[in-house]
Amino acid sequence: MASLRKCNLFINGKVVKPTGGNYFVRENPATENDFAQIAESSKKDVDKAVSAAKKSFTTWSKVTPSDRAKVLLKIAAVLGKNQKSLAHLNTLETGKPVRESGLVEIGGSIKTLEHYAGAHTQLNGETIPVNENQISMTLKEPVGVVAQIIPWNFPLLLSFWKIAPALVAGCTIVLKPAELTSCTIFEIARLCSKAGLPEGVLNIVPGKGEITGQALVEHPGIDKVAFTGSTSVGKHVMKTASDSVKRVSLELGGKAPCIIFDDANLENAVEACLRGGFFNQGENCTAVTKLMLHKKIYKKFLDMYVKKVKRINIGDPTKPGTEMGAVISKDHYDSVLNYIAKGKSEGAKVVSGGSRPSKLKKGYFINPTVLENVDPNATVACDEIFGPVVAVIPFSTEEEAISIANNTDYGLAGGLWTNDINRAMRVAKSINAGYLWVNTYGGIIPQTPYGGFKQSGIGKELGREGIENYLETKCVNIYTGDSMPKWYKG
Repeated sequence: MASLRKCNLFINGKVVKPTGGNYFVRENPATENDFAQIAESSKKDVDKAVSAAKKSFTTWSKVTPSDRAKVLLKIAAVLGKNQKSLAHLNTLETGKPVRESGLVEIGGSIKTLEHYAGAHTQLNGETIPVNENQISMTLKEPVGVVAQIIPWNFPLLLSFWKIAPALVAGCTIVLKPAELTSCTIFEIARLCSKAGLPEGVLNIVPGKGEITGQALVEHPGIDKVAFTGSTSVGKHVMKTASDSVKRVSLELGGKAPCIIFDDANLENAVEACLRGGFFNQGENCTAVTKLMLHKKIYKKFLDMYVKKVKRINIGDPTKPGTEMGAVISKDHYDSVLNYIAKGKSEGAKVVSGGSRPSKLKKGYFINPTVLENVDPNATVACDEIFGPVVAVIPFSTEEEAISIANNTDYGLAGGLWTNDINRAMRVAKSINAGYLWVNTYGGIIPQTPYGGFKQSGIGKELGREGIENYLETKCVNIYTGDSMPKWYKG
Protein backbone atom coordinates (compact mmCIF):
# COMPACT_ATOMS: atom_id res chain seq x y z
CA MET A 1 0.00 0.00 0.00
CA ALA A 2 2.81 2.41 0.84
CA SER A 3 4.18 2.28 -2.71
CA LEU A 4 0.91 3.26 -4.35
CA ARG A 5 0.49 6.66 -5.95
CA LYS A 6 -1.55 8.96 -3.70
CA CYS A 7 -4.12 11.34 -5.11
CA ASN A 8 -5.08 14.07 -2.64
CA LEU A 9 -7.12 17.26 -2.87
CA PHE A 10 -5.90 20.49 -4.46
CA ILE A 11 -7.32 23.54 -2.68
CA ASN A 12 -6.18 27.15 -2.84
CA GLY A 13 -3.05 26.24 -4.79
CA LYS A 14 -1.91 23.56 -2.32
CA VAL A 15 -2.03 19.78 -2.02
CA VAL A 16 -4.36 18.97 0.87
CA LYS A 17 -5.16 15.66 2.61
CA PRO A 18 -8.82 14.76 3.19
CA THR A 19 -10.08 15.89 6.59
CA GLY A 20 -11.42 12.45 7.42
CA GLY A 21 -8.21 10.74 6.32
CA ASN A 22 -10.15 8.38 4.07
CA TYR A 23 -8.83 6.92 0.81
CA PHE A 24 -9.96 4.13 -1.48
CA VAL A 25 -7.75 1.98 -3.68
CA ARG A 26 -8.07 2.25 -7.45
CA GLU A 27 -6.83 -0.58 -9.63
CA ASN A 28 -5.33 -0.42 -13.09
CA PRO A 29 -8.14 -1.82 -15.30
CA ALA A 30 -5.69 -3.38 -17.75
CA THR A 31 -3.73 -5.34 -15.13
CA GLU A 32 -6.14 -5.55 -12.14
CA ASN A 33 -3.21 -4.49 -9.93
CA ASP A 34 -3.65 -1.80 -7.28
CA PHE A 35 -2.60 1.48 -8.79
CA ALA A 36 -3.41 4.45 -6.54
CA GLN A 37 -5.01 5.68 -3.34
CA ILE A 38 -7.73 8.22 -4.07
CA ALA A 39 -8.80 10.71 -1.40
CA GLU A 40 -12.43 10.79 -0.34
CA SER A 41 -13.34 14.44 0.11
CA SER A 42 -15.88 15.21 2.83
CA LYS A 43 -18.43 17.98 3.12
CA LYS A 44 -15.87 19.95 5.15
CA ASP A 45 -13.37 19.61 2.31
CA VAL A 46 -15.95 20.88 -0.15
CA ASP A 47 -16.60 23.87 2.14
CA LYS A 48 -12.87 24.69 2.11
CA ALA A 49 -12.66 24.42 -1.67
CA VAL A 50 -15.74 26.59 -2.23
CA SER A 51 -14.43 29.20 0.22
CA ALA A 52 -11.12 29.31 -1.63
CA ALA A 53 -12.88 29.66 -4.98
CA LYS A 54 -15.18 32.36 -3.64
CA LYS A 55 -12.28 34.38 -2.26
CA SER A 56 -10.28 34.10 -5.49
CA PHE A 57 -13.32 35.09 -7.58
CA THR A 58 -13.13 38.65 -6.26
CA THR A 59 -9.75 39.10 -7.96
CA TRP A 60 -9.85 36.65 -10.90
CA SER A 61 -13.14 38.07 -12.18
CA LYS A 62 -11.49 41.51 -12.38
CA VAL A 63 -8.50 40.31 -14.41
CA THR A 64 -8.91 41.48 -18.00
CA PRO A 65 -10.08 38.80 -20.45
CA SER A 66 -6.89 39.22 -22.46
CA ASP A 67 -4.76 38.53 -19.38
CA ARG A 68 -6.91 35.53 -18.46
CA ALA A 69 -6.37 34.28 -22.02
CA LYS A 70 -2.59 34.51 -21.54
CA VAL A 71 -2.85 32.19 -18.53
CA LEU A 72 -4.80 29.67 -20.64
CA LEU A 73 -2.02 29.68 -23.22
CA LYS A 74 0.57 29.11 -20.49
CA ILE A 75 -1.43 26.13 -19.23
CA ALA A 76 -1.62 24.75 -22.78
CA ALA A 77 2.16 25.08 -23.10
CA VAL A 78 2.74 23.25 -19.81
CA LEU A 79 0.43 20.41 -20.89
CA GLY A 80 2.38 20.15 -24.13
CA LYS A 81 5.71 19.90 -22.31
CA ASN A 82 4.34 17.13 -20.06
CA GLN A 83 2.22 15.38 -22.70
CA LYS A 84 4.04 12.03 -22.63
CA SER A 85 4.02 11.56 -18.84
CA LEU A 86 0.41 12.76 -18.50
CA ALA A 87 -0.73 10.45 -21.29
CA HIS A 88 0.94 7.49 -19.60
CA LEU A 89 -0.71 8.28 -16.26
CA ASN A 90 -4.09 8.76 -17.93
CA THR A 91 -3.77 5.34 -19.60
CA LEU A 92 -2.90 3.64 -16.31
CA GLU A 93 -6.14 4.84 -14.73
CA THR A 94 -8.51 4.61 -17.73
CA GLY A 95 -7.26 1.55 -19.61
CA LYS A 96 -7.41 3.39 -22.95
CA PRO A 97 -4.57 3.18 -25.49
CA VAL A 98 -1.76 5.60 -24.74
CA ARG A 99 -2.02 6.93 -28.30
CA GLU A 100 -5.56 8.11 -27.52
CA SER A 101 -4.49 9.54 -24.18
CA GLY A 102 -1.80 11.62 -25.86
CA LEU A 103 -3.50 12.74 -29.05
CA VAL A 104 -7.08 13.06 -27.85
CA GLU A 105 -7.06 13.69 -24.12
CA ILE A 106 -3.96 15.90 -23.85
CA GLY A 107 -3.93 17.12 -27.45
CA GLY A 108 -7.65 17.91 -27.38
CA SER A 109 -7.30 19.73 -24.06
CA ILE A 110 -4.55 21.90 -25.52
CA LYS A 111 -6.68 22.75 -28.56
CA THR A 112 -9.60 23.64 -26.30
CA LEU A 113 -7.44 25.95 -24.19
CA GLU A 114 -6.04 27.61 -27.30
CA HIS A 115 -9.51 28.11 -28.75
CA TYR A 116 -10.90 29.75 -25.62
CA ALA A 117 -7.79 31.88 -25.21
CA GLY A 118 -8.62 33.28 -28.64
CA ALA A 119 -12.30 33.55 -27.79
CA HIS A 120 -11.73 36.05 -24.99
CA THR A 121 -12.78 38.77 -27.44
CA GLN A 122 -16.31 37.30 -27.48
CA LEU A 123 -17.17 38.48 -23.97
CA ASN A 124 -19.11 41.39 -25.39
CA GLY A 125 -22.57 42.73 -24.75
CA GLU A 126 -24.51 44.92 -27.16
CA THR A 127 -25.86 48.45 -27.34
CA ILE A 128 -29.60 48.79 -27.95
CA PRO A 129 -30.88 52.25 -29.00
CA VAL A 130 -34.37 52.40 -27.51
CA ASN A 131 -35.30 55.97 -28.47
CA GLU A 132 -33.64 59.38 -28.72
CA ASN A 133 -33.50 59.74 -24.92
CA GLN A 134 -32.58 56.22 -23.83
CA ILE A 135 -29.81 53.77 -24.58
CA SER A 136 -29.78 50.25 -23.21
CA MET A 137 -26.70 48.08 -23.10
CA THR A 138 -25.95 44.56 -21.96
CA LEU A 139 -22.91 43.54 -19.95
CA LYS A 140 -21.49 40.01 -19.79
CA GLU A 141 -20.36 39.08 -16.29
CA PRO A 142 -18.97 35.79 -14.91
CA VAL A 143 -21.60 33.70 -13.17
CA GLY A 144 -19.37 33.15 -10.11
CA VAL A 145 -18.11 29.96 -8.45
CA VAL A 146 -18.88 26.89 -10.56
CA ALA A 147 -18.97 23.20 -9.67
CA GLN A 148 -17.76 20.95 -12.47
CA ILE A 149 -18.47 17.23 -12.18
CA ILE A 150 -16.53 15.08 -14.65
CA PRO A 151 -17.08 11.47 -15.87
CA TRP A 152 -14.43 8.77 -16.19
CA ASN A 153 -14.45 8.12 -19.95
CA PHE A 154 -12.53 11.27 -21.01
CA PRO A 155 -11.38 12.66 -17.66
CA LEU A 156 -9.01 15.28 -19.10
CA LEU A 157 -10.66 16.37 -22.31
CA LEU A 158 -14.09 16.77 -20.70
CA SER A 159 -12.51 18.64 -17.80
CA PHE A 160 -11.01 21.22 -20.14
CA TRP A 161 -14.24 21.54 -22.11
CA LYS A 162 -15.50 23.06 -18.86
CA ILE A 163 -12.36 24.55 -17.34
CA ALA A 164 -11.26 26.60 -20.37
CA PRO A 165 -14.49 28.58 -21.00
CA ALA A 166 -15.10 29.04 -17.27
CA LEU A 167 -11.63 30.49 -16.72
CA VAL A 168 -11.72 32.86 -19.68
CA ALA A 169 -15.17 34.03 -18.58
CA GLY A 170 -13.75 34.96 -15.17
CA CYS A 171 -15.28 32.18 -13.06
CA THR A 172 -13.51 30.14 -10.40
CA ILE A 173 -13.87 26.38 -10.18
CA VAL A 174 -14.34 23.49 -7.79
CA LEU A 175 -13.97 20.34 -9.88
CA LYS A 176 -14.91 16.82 -8.83
CA PRO A 177 -13.31 14.17 -11.02
CA ALA A 178 -14.82 10.70 -11.32
CA GLU A 179 -13.83 8.35 -8.50
CA LEU A 180 -12.10 6.01 -10.97
CA THR A 181 -10.07 8.68 -12.78
CA SER A 182 -8.84 11.30 -10.33
CA CYS A 183 -5.05 11.05 -10.62
CA THR A 184 -4.19 12.83 -13.86
CA ILE A 185 -6.42 15.87 -13.34
CA PHE A 186 -4.94 16.21 -9.83
CA GLU A 187 -1.45 16.35 -11.37
CA ILE A 188 -2.67 18.79 -14.01
CA ALA A 189 -4.06 21.12 -11.32
CA ARG A 190 -0.57 21.30 -9.84
CA LEU A 191 0.84 22.10 -13.28
CA CYS A 192 -1.79 24.83 -13.77
CA SER A 193 -0.57 26.46 -10.57
CA LYS A 194 3.01 26.37 -11.85
CA ALA A 195 1.80 27.92 -15.12
CA GLY A 196 0.58 30.97 -13.23
CA LEU A 197 -3.06 30.22 -12.41
CA PRO A 198 -3.72 32.09 -9.14
CA GLU A 199 -4.45 30.24 -5.90
CA GLY A 200 -8.04 29.19 -5.45
CA VAL A 201 -9.09 29.60 -9.09
CA LEU A 202 -9.04 25.85 -9.78
CA ASN A 203 -9.69 23.44 -6.90
CA ILE A 204 -9.92 19.63 -7.14
CA VAL A 205 -12.02 17.53 -4.73
CA PRO A 206 -11.99 13.81 -5.57
CA GLY A 207 -14.45 11.52 -3.87
CA LYS A 208 -17.70 9.65 -4.15
CA GLY A 209 -20.60 11.13 -6.03
CA GLU A 210 -23.12 10.60 -3.26
CA ILE A 211 -20.91 12.46 -0.76
CA THR A 212 -18.57 14.88 -2.54
CA GLY A 213 -20.74 15.45 -5.58
CA GLN A 214 -23.87 15.87 -3.50
CA ALA A 215 -22.15 18.37 -1.19
CA LEU A 216 -21.04 20.41 -4.21
CA VAL A 217 -24.46 20.54 -5.86
CA GLU A 218 -26.15 21.45 -2.56
CA HIS A 219 -23.56 24.06 -1.51
CA PRO A 220 -24.98 27.59 -1.19
CA GLY A 221 -21.65 29.04 -2.36
CA ILE A 222 -21.91 27.36 -5.76
CA ASP A 223 -23.52 29.54 -8.44
CA LYS A 224 -23.57 27.07 -11.31
CA VAL A 225 -23.24 23.30 -11.79
CA ALA A 226 -21.80 21.80 -14.99
CA PHE A 227 -22.30 18.03 -15.04
CA THR A 228 -21.33 15.35 -17.53
CA GLY A 229 -22.41 11.79 -16.82
CA SER A 230 -25.35 9.43 -16.90
CA THR A 231 -28.89 10.63 -17.48
CA SER A 232 -30.10 9.16 -14.19
CA VAL A 233 -27.51 11.06 -12.15
CA GLY A 234 -28.08 14.19 -14.24
CA LYS A 235 -31.75 14.16 -13.29
CA HIS A 236 -30.76 13.98 -9.63
CA VAL A 237 -28.31 16.88 -10.05
CA MET A 238 -31.04 18.97 -11.68
CA LYS A 239 -33.52 18.25 -8.90
CA THR A 240 -31.01 19.05 -6.17
CA ALA A 241 -29.82 22.25 -7.84
CA SER A 242 -33.41 23.43 -8.22
CA ASP A 243 -33.71 23.88 -4.45
CA SER A 244 -31.45 26.94 -4.68
CA VAL A 245 -32.17 27.73 -8.38
CA LYS A 246 -28.56 27.20 -9.41
CA ARG A 247 -27.63 27.52 -13.06
CA VAL A 248 -27.26 24.00 -14.51
CA SER A 249 -25.84 22.56 -17.70
CA LEU A 250 -26.02 18.82 -18.31
CA GLU A 251 -24.25 16.66 -20.90
CA LEU A 252 -25.80 13.23 -20.48
CA GLY A 253 -26.16 9.90 -22.27
CA GLY A 254 -26.60 9.04 -25.90
CA LYS A 255 -27.49 6.30 -28.35
CA ALA A 256 -26.06 7.55 -31.60
CA PRO A 257 -27.48 6.22 -34.87
CA CYS A 258 -25.32 6.12 -37.99
CA ILE A 259 -27.33 5.65 -41.19
CA ILE A 260 -25.56 4.23 -44.27
CA PHE A 261 -27.61 4.74 -47.43
CA ASP A 262 -27.11 2.62 -50.54
CA ASP A 263 -25.29 5.39 -52.44
CA ALA A 264 -22.67 5.93 -49.72
CA ASN A 265 -18.93 5.58 -50.18
CA LEU A 266 -18.70 2.26 -48.36
CA GLU A 267 -14.93 2.20 -47.84
CA ASN A 268 -14.98 5.59 -46.13
CA ALA A 269 -18.08 4.68 -44.14
CA VAL A 270 -16.51 1.45 -42.88
CA GLU A 271 -13.38 3.26 -41.68
CA ALA A 272 -15.34 6.00 -39.92
CA CYS A 273 -17.76 3.55 -38.29
CA LEU A 274 -14.87 1.46 -36.98
CA ARG A 275 -13.52 4.50 -35.17
CA GLY A 276 -17.01 5.62 -34.25
CA GLY A 277 -17.88 2.26 -32.68
CA PHE A 278 -14.69 1.17 -30.94
CA PHE A 279 -12.72 4.32 -30.18
CA ASN A 280 -12.10 4.51 -26.42
CA GLN A 281 -13.47 0.94 -26.11
CA GLY A 282 -16.91 2.30 -27.05
CA GLU A 283 -16.97 4.20 -23.73
CA ASN A 284 -18.19 7.26 -25.53
CA CYS A 285 -21.64 8.85 -25.49
CA THR A 286 -21.41 9.58 -29.24
CA ALA A 287 -20.24 6.06 -30.13
CA VAL A 288 -21.76 4.41 -33.21
CA THR A 289 -23.57 1.62 -31.40
CA LYS A 290 -26.69 1.78 -33.58
CA LEU A 291 -25.33 1.07 -37.06
CA MET A 292 -28.14 1.24 -39.62
CA LEU A 293 -27.53 -0.24 -43.08
CA HIS A 294 -29.70 0.04 -46.18
CA LYS A 295 -30.77 -3.46 -47.24
CA LYS A 296 -29.18 -3.07 -50.68
CA ILE A 297 -25.69 -2.73 -49.19
CA TYR A 298 -26.28 -4.57 -45.90
CA LYS A 299 -24.29 -7.73 -46.64
CA LYS A 300 -21.47 -6.02 -48.54
CA PHE A 301 -20.96 -3.40 -45.84
CA LEU A 302 -21.20 -5.89 -42.98
CA ASP A 303 -18.65 -8.23 -44.58
CA MET A 304 -16.17 -5.36 -45.06
CA TYR A 305 -16.84 -4.04 -41.57
CA VAL A 306 -16.55 -7.32 -39.65
CA LYS A 307 -13.35 -8.25 -41.48
CA LYS A 308 -11.72 -5.03 -40.21
CA VAL A 309 -13.25 -5.29 -36.73
CA LYS A 310 -11.49 -8.63 -36.27
CA ARG A 311 -8.15 -6.99 -37.06
CA ILE A 312 -8.36 -4.38 -34.29
CA ASN A 313 -5.30 -4.77 -32.07
CA ILE A 314 -6.54 -5.15 -28.49
CA GLY A 315 -4.07 -5.47 -25.63
CA ASP A 316 -1.67 -3.63 -23.33
CA PRO A 317 -2.79 0.01 -23.56
CA THR A 318 0.65 1.36 -22.65
CA LYS A 319 2.12 0.03 -25.93
CA PRO A 320 2.05 2.55 -28.81
CA GLY A 321 0.66 0.03 -31.32
CA THR A 322 -2.38 -0.95 -29.25
CA GLU A 323 -5.66 0.16 -30.83
CA MET A 324 -8.12 -0.86 -28.09
CA GLY A 325 -7.56 -1.23 -24.38
CA ALA A 326 -9.53 -2.32 -21.31
CA VAL A 327 -12.90 -1.03 -20.14
CA ILE A 328 -12.87 1.04 -16.98
CA SER A 329 -13.69 -1.46 -14.21
CA LYS A 330 -14.91 -4.92 -13.25
CA ASP A 331 -18.45 -3.64 -12.68
CA HIS A 332 -18.52 -2.05 -16.12
CA TYR A 333 -16.97 -5.14 -17.71
CA ASP A 334 -19.78 -7.25 -16.24
CA SER A 335 -22.40 -4.75 -17.38
CA VAL A 336 -21.20 -4.82 -21.00
CA LEU A 337 -21.07 -8.62 -21.09
CA ASN A 338 -24.58 -8.73 -19.64
CA TYR A 339 -25.79 -6.50 -22.48
CA ILE A 340 -24.22 -8.86 -25.02
CA ALA A 341 -26.00 -11.79 -23.38
CA LYS A 342 -29.25 -9.83 -23.37
CA GLY A 343 -28.82 -9.08 -27.06
CA LYS A 344 -28.39 -12.77 -27.86
CA SER A 345 -31.42 -13.71 -25.74
CA GLU A 346 -33.50 -11.20 -27.73
CA GLY A 347 -32.50 -12.76 -31.06
CA ALA A 348 -29.32 -10.95 -32.08
CA LYS A 349 -26.46 -12.91 -33.65
CA VAL A 350 -22.84 -12.30 -32.63
CA VAL A 351 -20.79 -12.00 -35.84
CA SER A 352 -17.62 -10.76 -34.15
CA GLY A 353 -16.35 -10.68 -30.58
CA GLY A 354 -18.83 -11.25 -27.78
CA SER A 355 -16.35 -12.20 -25.05
CA ARG A 356 -12.93 -11.41 -23.60
CA PRO A 357 -9.85 -12.09 -25.76
CA SER A 358 -8.50 -15.56 -24.98
CA LYS A 359 -4.89 -14.31 -25.05
CA LEU A 360 -5.50 -11.79 -22.26
CA LYS A 361 -5.86 -13.54 -18.92
CA LYS A 362 -6.06 -10.43 -16.73
CA GLY A 363 -7.62 -7.02 -17.19
CA TYR A 364 -11.11 -5.94 -18.20
CA PHE A 365 -10.78 -6.54 -21.92
CA ILE A 366 -13.73 -7.22 -24.22
CA ASN A 367 -13.32 -8.05 -27.89
CA PRO A 368 -14.91 -5.50 -30.24
CA THR A 369 -18.38 -6.95 -30.69
CA VAL A 370 -20.82 -6.77 -33.60
CA LEU A 371 -24.42 -7.96 -33.28
CA GLU A 372 -26.66 -8.40 -36.33
CA ASN A 373 -30.34 -9.27 -36.72
CA VAL A 374 -31.07 -6.68 -34.07
CA ASP A 375 -34.68 -5.63 -33.67
CA PRO A 376 -35.02 -1.82 -33.53
CA ASN A 377 -36.86 -2.17 -30.21
CA ALA A 378 -34.35 -4.58 -28.64
CA THR A 379 -32.52 -3.58 -25.47
CA VAL A 380 -29.16 -3.31 -27.25
CA ALA A 381 -30.73 -1.02 -29.85
CA CYS A 382 -32.19 1.36 -27.27
CA ASP A 383 -30.00 1.37 -24.14
CA GLU A 384 -26.66 3.11 -23.87
CA ILE A 385 -24.26 0.18 -23.43
CA PHE A 386 -21.15 2.35 -23.19
CA GLY A 387 -18.84 -0.40 -24.37
CA PRO A 388 -17.42 -1.98 -27.55
CA VAL A 389 -20.74 -3.34 -28.79
CA VAL A 390 -22.31 -2.30 -32.10
CA ALA A 391 -25.91 -3.26 -32.95
CA VAL A 392 -26.50 -3.56 -36.72
CA ILE A 393 -30.03 -2.79 -37.97
CA PRO A 394 -31.27 -3.01 -41.57
CA PHE A 395 -33.69 -0.50 -43.14
CA SER A 396 -35.43 -0.08 -46.49
CA THR A 397 -36.57 3.53 -46.81
CA GLU A 398 -35.50 6.97 -45.70
CA GLU A 399 -38.62 7.29 -43.57
CA GLU A 400 -37.93 3.98 -41.84
CA ALA A 401 -34.34 5.01 -41.14
CA ILE A 402 -35.43 8.27 -39.54
CA SER A 403 -38.04 6.48 -37.43
CA ILE A 404 -35.51 3.93 -36.13
CA ALA A 405 -32.90 6.63 -35.50
CA ASN A 406 -35.32 8.65 -33.38
CA ASN A 407 -36.63 5.63 -31.47
CA THR A 408 -34.76 6.50 -28.28
CA ASP A 409 -35.02 8.76 -25.25
CA TYR A 410 -31.63 10.22 -26.16
CA GLY A 411 -30.72 12.86 -28.71
CA LEU A 412 -27.02 13.57 -28.44
CA ALA A 413 -25.34 12.72 -31.74
CA GLY A 414 -25.66 10.81 -34.98
CA GLY A 415 -24.37 10.41 -38.49
CA LEU A 416 -25.45 9.66 -42.03
CA TRP A 417 -23.74 8.66 -45.26
CA THR A 418 -25.07 9.57 -48.69
CA ASN A 419 -23.88 11.30 -51.87
CA ASP A 420 -27.30 12.94 -52.32
CA ILE A 421 -27.03 16.42 -50.79
CA ASN A 422 -30.81 16.88 -50.74
CA ARG A 423 -31.25 13.64 -48.82
CA ALA A 424 -28.42 14.60 -46.47
CA MET A 425 -30.17 17.85 -45.54
CA ARG A 426 -33.61 16.25 -45.22
CA VAL A 427 -32.37 13.50 -42.91
CA ALA A 428 -30.12 15.79 -40.88
CA LYS A 429 -33.09 18.07 -40.19
CA SER A 430 -35.23 15.06 -39.23
CA ILE A 431 -32.87 13.39 -36.73
CA ASN A 432 -33.58 14.55 -33.17
CA ALA A 433 -29.99 15.00 -32.05
CA GLY A 434 -27.79 17.98 -31.27
CA TYR A 435 -24.55 17.05 -33.06
CA LEU A 436 -24.45 15.35 -36.46
CA TRP A 437 -21.84 14.22 -38.96
CA VAL A 438 -22.43 13.73 -42.69
CA ASN A 439 -20.03 11.48 -44.65
CA THR A 440 -17.67 11.40 -41.67
CA TYR A 441 -17.98 10.44 -38.02
CA GLY A 442 -16.31 11.48 -34.79
CA GLY A 443 -14.14 14.35 -33.69
CA ILE A 444 -15.81 17.17 -31.76
CA ILE A 445 -14.32 20.53 -32.67
CA PRO A 446 -13.80 23.19 -29.96
CA GLN A 447 -15.21 25.91 -32.23
CA THR A 448 -18.56 24.10 -32.58
CA PRO A 449 -21.41 23.89 -30.04
CA TYR A 450 -21.89 20.40 -28.63
CA GLY A 451 -24.87 19.15 -26.66
CA GLY A 452 -27.98 17.04 -26.90
CA PHE A 453 -31.75 17.06 -27.18
CA LYS A 454 -34.32 15.17 -25.08
CA GLN A 455 -32.72 13.22 -22.20
CA SER A 456 -29.20 13.82 -23.51
CA GLY A 457 -28.95 17.06 -21.61
CA ILE A 458 -29.47 20.80 -21.29
CA GLY A 459 -27.21 23.49 -22.67
CA LYS A 460 -24.18 23.37 -24.94
CA GLU A 461 -20.48 22.99 -24.43
CA LEU A 462 -17.75 24.33 -26.71
CA GLY A 463 -18.20 27.04 -29.32
CA ARG A 464 -19.51 30.45 -28.31
CA GLU A 465 -22.30 28.72 -26.39
CA GLY A 466 -19.66 27.14 -24.16
CA ILE A 467 -18.70 30.57 -22.83
CA GLU A 468 -22.33 31.63 -22.42
CA ASN A 469 -22.71 28.80 -19.89
CA TYR A 470 -20.44 30.77 -17.56
CA LEU A 471 -21.79 34.27 -18.12
CA GLU A 472 -24.70 36.29 -16.81
CA THR A 473 -26.26 39.00 -18.97
CA LYS A 474 -26.96 42.29 -17.21
CA CYS A 475 -29.00 45.01 -18.87
CA VAL A 476 -28.16 48.66 -18.08
CA ASN A 477 -30.63 51.37 -19.17
CA ILE A 478 -29.33 54.96 -19.49
CA TYR A 479 -31.61 57.98 -19.82
CA THR A 480 -30.02 60.83 -21.78
CA GLY A 481 -32.89 63.34 -21.90
CA ASP A 482 -32.81 66.80 -20.27
CA SER A 483 -35.97 66.37 -18.20
CA MET A 484 -37.89 63.38 -16.92
CA PRO A 485 -41.38 62.90 -18.43
CA LYS A 486 -44.11 63.51 -15.82
CA TRP A 487 -46.33 60.51 -15.10
CA TYR A 488 -48.30 62.11 -12.25
CA LYS A 489 -49.94 65.48 -12.90
CA GLY A 490 -49.97 66.84 -9.33
